[in-house]
Order: sequence, then C-alpha cells, then structure tokens
Amino acid sequence: MRPLRRHATTLILVVLAAAAAVVLLVLDRGSVSTDEAERRKKHLFEAWRPDEITEVTVTLASPGAPQTARLTRGEVNDAGQRPWSVEIDGQRYPADEPAVDQLLGTLEFATAERRVPAEASDPAALGLASPRLSIALAMGARRERLLLGGSAPTPPGAVYAEVADRGVFVITKQLAAALDVPPDRLRSRSFVPYLAAELAGLTLEGEGGARRFSRAPWGGGRGAGFRFAEGSPEGSGVRVSAPAIDGVLSALGRLQAEEFLSEEEARQALASGGPRVTLTLLPSDPSAKPGVIDLGGDCPDRPDHVVAVRREPTRAAACVPASVLDPLTEDASRFVDLALVGAPLDEVAEVKLAAGERSLELARAGSEWHLRAPEDRPVPTETGRALVQAILDVRATRLLPSVSDPGALGLVPPRATLRVLSTPPESPGEGEPRERIETLEIGAEQEGVVHVRRLEDGAVAEVPAPAAGALLPSEVSLRSMQVLDFARDQVSALRVERAGLVQRLRRTGDGAWELLEPRGEGLAADDALADELADLLGGLKAERWVAADAGQGYGLGAPRLVIEADVAPASEPRGGAPRDDAAARSARVELGALAGAGSFARAGKGGPVFVAPPALEAAAGRLLLRRDVFVVAPQEIARVTLVPGDGKPVVVEASPGGFTVAGAGEQASATAAAAGVRDALADLRAEGAVALGKPEKHHGLSPPRLRITVDLARPQAARAGAGGATPPGSFTIAIGAGDAFRGTNVFYARRDGVDAVYAIAQSRVRPLLEAAGVAGAAGAR
Repeated sequence: MRPLRRHATTLILVVLAAAAAVVLLVLDRGSVSTDEAERRKKHLFEAWRPDEITEVTVTLASPGAPQTARLTRGEVNDAGQRPWSVEIDGQRYPADEPAVDQLLGTLEFATAERRVPAEASDPAALGLASPRLSIALAMGARRERLLLGGSAPTPPGAVYAEVADRGVFVITKQLAAALDVPPDRLRSRSFVPYLAAELAGLTLEGEGGARRFSRAPWGGGRGAGFRFAEGSPEGSGVRVSAPAIDGVLSALGRLQAEEFLSEEEARQALASGGPRVTLTLLPSDPSAKPGVIDLGGDCPDRPDHVVAVRREPTRAAACVPASVLDPLTEDASRFVDLALVGAPLDEVAEVKLAAGERSLELARAGSEWHLRAPEDRPVPTETGRALVQAILDVRATRLLPSVSDPGALGLVPPRATLRVLSTPPESPGEGEPRERIETLEIGAEQEGVVHVRRLEDGAVAEVPAPAAGALLPSEVSLRSMQVLDFARDQVSALRVERAGLVQRLRRTGDGAWELLEPRGEGLAADDALADELADLLGGLKAERWVAADAGQGYGLGAPRLVIEADVAPASEPRGGAPRDDAAARSARVELGALAGAGSFARAGKGGPVFVAPPALEAAAGRLLLRRDVFVVAPQEIARVTLVPGDGKPVVVEASPGGFTVAGAGEQASATAAAAGVRDALADLRAEGAVALGKPEKHHGLSPPRLRITVDLARPQAARAGAGGATPPGSFTIAIGAGDAFRGTNVFYARRDGVDAVYAIAQSRVRPLLEAAGVAGAAGAR
C-alpha cells in the first residue's frame, strides 16, 4: 500500500490536468487563435473550419415572402462523403454539391474592400436593417452571419455587408453577385431518382409506342444487359440493342433541371397536348418505389426545353433540355438487336467456331491473340482482331417472330456453331457470373439466306449468306491482312474498268502520268489522283478475309470494278538499278458486291475473297482527270468578263496598280470585288470530273448560271519584246447547277476546250457569283 500512497498525489494531479485540458479544449473550440486571426485578417470571416461546418441557411429577400434554403450536412456515407441536403418551403431535397462547394468557397475567401467606421454604420441607412441576402453558418461552436445591404458609393456596383460581431464592410460587385445565390440553385439538378446501375428495368410509353425493357441474366455494363420484358411484341426476352438502350440511359444522365417549376406552371404547359413520353424506372431494390416521369410540353420562356414532371417517388417539375426526347421517342424496332454477338471487341476473350470435323479456336492473351485449333501458334494481332471483328459485324436483316419448325430452317442439326466468351467490366447485381458465354447455331444456306439461332435469348436471325460466311471456320480468315505490297513509284501503268468506261494511264519518264484512254479534247491525267490510286493499291490490306473461293457469290462473277496495274521491279537501293532477281509483274483487284462500307474483293482472277476498304473504290471509281483546268494565275490575266444568266456583264481588268472593275472608278467595294475575282480564279480547282462529253440537263449548263470569259495576257517571255500586241488567246468557263459531290456542296462547271463536266466547291465559286451580282449564290441547288 505504501507505493500506491506514494504515487497517489501524482496520479490525481495528472487526472486533474487532463480534465482541465479537455475543458479548455471544449471552451476554446469557438475561439480564434492569434495565428488564425492574423492569417485571415483581410477576410470577412476571421475563422474558417470547413470540416466543422454542419449547417448553412441562405435567405433571399423577394417581393413576396423571403426565400430560404437550409443546408444540412449528413453523416459519412459508404463512399466516405458527407452529402448535403437542402430544405426549401418545408420540402427536403438532395443538394447540388458543386453549387454548395462554390458557395462555401466564395465565403471562405471573401475579402472586403474597406471597413465602414462604426459611427457611420447606421443599419437602416446602409440597407442592413432589411438585408437583401442573409447567410448564417453553424461552424462547430461558432455561429457566423453575413448580411448584404444596399449599394455603396465606390467602387462601382459595390455593396455594404455586415458580419456579426465584426462590423460593416464594403465588398465588390463581383463578390456580391457570387454570394447572391437563389435558394433554388442549391437544389440538386438531377431529376432522375435512380442511377442506371440501380435499375431492374424501364418502360417508355407515348410517342414511339410502348417499349418495356428489363435486366437480362447475361449481365454487362450499361445497355449491354437489357432485354425486352415479358409480353413485348418484339418477343419476350429478346436482346435489346446496347447502343440504342445506351442512348436512353445517356438521356437520363442529361435529364437535368435547368429551372424548377411549380406544379401549376407544369400543368399549364402540359395542358395543350399532354406528355409526349412517360418514363417508368423500375429500381432493383424491391422496397423502393418506381420512378415515373412525364416529358413534353414547351417550357415557359425557355426555347429548346420541355417540361418534365416527376410523379414518383417524389413530386417535382422542371425545365429540361428538349434533346433528351430524341432517344426516348425511338420506335421499338430501333431497339431490336440485330447483331448476332452482343459483346464488344475489347471484352472478347475466346472464340470457337466448329463445323463437323473442322474447328477454329482463338484466344486473347493480353493484347495479342493465340490460335488453339486447328494448331497451336501465335496469331498476328491485326489478323486476330480482324477475324473477331468480322464475327461481331455480322448483322441480321430481321429476327423471325416465332419459329415452330427449326428443322425447316436448316437448324436441326445446325451446320456449325459459334461460341464467344467475353468478360464484361461489371455485372448489374450480386451473384452474376463474371464471364458471358454466347452461343450461335448456324443453319444451312437456303436460297441465299442463312438462319442463325442465338441461344442467349432464343431469337432466330435471318442473315444473308455472304455475311454468314464469317461465322464458319475457315483458315483463310487467318491469312495476313496484307493483300498487295509494292511502292507507288513501281507502278508503271494503271487500268480501271467499270460499266461503260475504261481508263488507262501510263507513267512517263519524268514520273508524270499520261492519259491513254478515254480520249477527248483537253483531257489529261491528274498526277495526284493516279498516285493516290497506285498508293492504295500497293499497300492494300484486307479489312477481313471471307472465303477461300468466291464461287458465284459475293458479286465477283461480274465485278463492278476492276483495277489492274503494271508493277516494275523494286530498285535496290531506291532509285538505283533493279535487283537481278526481281521481275516485272501485274496486279489485279476485282470489286464485287458491297460489304458494309467496303466491298467484297479478290486479288487476281481466282484468289480468296476479302473485304476491301472503301477508300480503294473511292479512288478507283472516279475520273482520273486533271482538276486544275479552271485555275488561272493572276499574272496571266488581262481581262475577265462575268456574264450572269439574266444580267449585265461585269468586266474586271488587270492594270499595273492591280485589278479593277471597269467603269467603277476607285470605289472600295469594287476594288474588293475585283480582288475577289482574281483570287477566286487562282484557286478555282475542281473537286473532280463528273462526266465525259457533253453536259446533261441536270448539270444546268444550257444556259449556265454564270459565264466567265478570261482574256489571257501574253506569256512572260513575249512581254520582253514590243508591247501593245493583243492577247494570244482566251477561254470561257460556264457555271451551272448546284449539287453535292462526295460530301461537298458544288456547282457543275465546264471549260471550253475540255471535253468533260467538273464539280467545283461552291465556296470557291462564290466570289465570282457575288461579283457578277448573281442572287442566291451561296449554295442554291
């Protein structure tokens, strides 16, 4: 006992000191330390402790009753956040977290322009007896209050502000505006009560018809895991197109309230025609109420917005962007998934195709691909991706509504099967498998059609036979994607044949191209177009391989386009003598039926079928004629006469001082118009030739919209001699009807001495039309 007694006094003193420290800490929580006061001496609030702020009340004066928003901070949630909620007119809503953060940030760093002396701080005179804005904060043991009053004389727009227990200050116009937040803006803009991941299903009714969707057992992120709900005309359980349902889910994410409305305002807006769409959201939580939202009706004073009325689980009305209606009013048929495989390329892990004794099995290993059957070996990444992408690109022309006899469709037994294993990034609920397995049964070909059954949803798809070839095991699909490989400068001749037209070009000794066929006045080869075609041909890669033999299919029995090239031996080194072992050869590519954006094709007359990229046909399918036949260098022009179809001629003349409009003197507008004509002619390059021979009626060249006669000056060499000679020649350009050519708005045009019709971009022709006073020059067709 003696040792205990010896230390008793010390223990008691320690306990008393700790208790005193606790009491001091509690009493001191509301005080401001010297360091804190010094650090914030220029701020309106001498203390700022964001973690201790639990409540903010904003009261805004208004002609009627004051508007008040009371913000309160919640407990820490599962995400480690303390969310804010706001009470307005007795109703509690989630707060707009960014708006609250912005308000608190403004308060934290708010500073004064100057302090108002106490003797001059009459609340009534400064508008503080009836403040226009009041902000109260609960910050731990401290209670802060800020009032905004009337206008101060300087600086412009400044406002008087009072901070409780600190006095009256003058603050800037900018700070006052940042603090003047209407209570309604502190309310969350989100109008949809549930996130996409929280949905078990959703229904759209109204414009577009009744569309009912539910979560599917195969899982997947966002729209990848939805199917048509039971009783849907499209078929119960039929898979919904992921891009289409993603459009709906994205619209829900954009369904933000731009302005909240009273129920009476919303009722009046919907009174004329009622809602265009009623959206019902079915939450995964069985205890939660469905969300019901009506959309439609013009929003008062807000163009490009519509009224949204949320009826469940809580009532609200607001103006929302009208663009959200577009995906919500799509017809049900747009939601039917015609893709045979639903997984995207980056999620596919394994592919297995089997037909009788033949099989092909491919697996992903990171970013690489590996062949497991019929042999074990790595596969070039490009080849593996192309094979899988070809499978994913196969789409049905339609789904059969019901199948009573699968055998009649060639599905019993199936000719082949396809199994795709994928790993979705997330699953919609607990216990869902992390792997998705899709199996297809491929039937026998029947009159150019193949029927395919998706076991995942039981749907039977009708697929064109050429497209279905990608679903069958074939080692041709593992070929290198490189079809041809030579440099464009090795191409010495080109021949392009299509219906009714043959084009032949030969490279000359200086590397330029000579047009051999077709023949016609003024026709010449366009070096850039010919080089582009030679370049595409020499580096031709297949988008995918289709079949070992075309047979009579793929449109290759009578090709739409045939491209041939004479390929000289490669030089070694570049530009030197040809290699001894190199021999001249020819290359031939035939393009058949369309295959999506590209075309079915083969190299040679009996090679395997592949899909050629659309750029090849775009380059070979045009006239390879010079496009600069209208271009005139300014120094070559003596005079330009513009004659509109139903107007007076306008003459532009070259002079030592520049180009001028004859008879217009030195008017600025006339000088600018003359310069515009000069620059337009120097830039009058055609997009391309569109027809050979005489123009047709739709070209609008008989009579033309505008006729341009260019009188040429003497060549530079001749000018060194005696002056005063007449120009050696002139030519005329006719501008005709407007149209579109390869995605560009153009005018048809023709130059005398050139036996072809061209398309010139309207933007290049516009200065000439404007100078001639042609009405509606900017793009009328």
